[in-house]
Amino acid sequence: MEEENNKSNFFVKLLLFIFIGFIIMYISKETGYYEYKAYNKTRLTKEAIKEFEKDINNGKNVLLKDYIIEGKNDYSNVFSRVGANVGSFIENAMNDGIKNTLKFLSALFYK
Repeated sequence: MEEENNKSNFFVKLLLFIFIGFIIMYISKETGYYEYKAYNKTRLTKEAIKEFEKDINNGKNVLLKDYIIEGKNDYSNVFSRVGANVGSFIENAMNDGIKNTLKFLSALFYK
């Protein structure tokens, strides 16, 4: 009986979580959050096009990279850097271990 209650409790929590996620996405759509973000991107692009055309008309030397806005965000933090460093350490240790094992085995069988 207790196990059945836990299963139904988990199912109810899962449904509640999905419903809350749906409500959040629905509200963000209805308030125009996504459209506003898309509008800001196009507005910046239109401004860059106008500036580009103005510079061409003025006879300036134009480079495309001066008009493209790079939106690259750095999402790294302490935990991701530590994880990357630990992963690199393990990778190097495994590579060295495998190389040394193969050297040892080749020394045993090939002379």
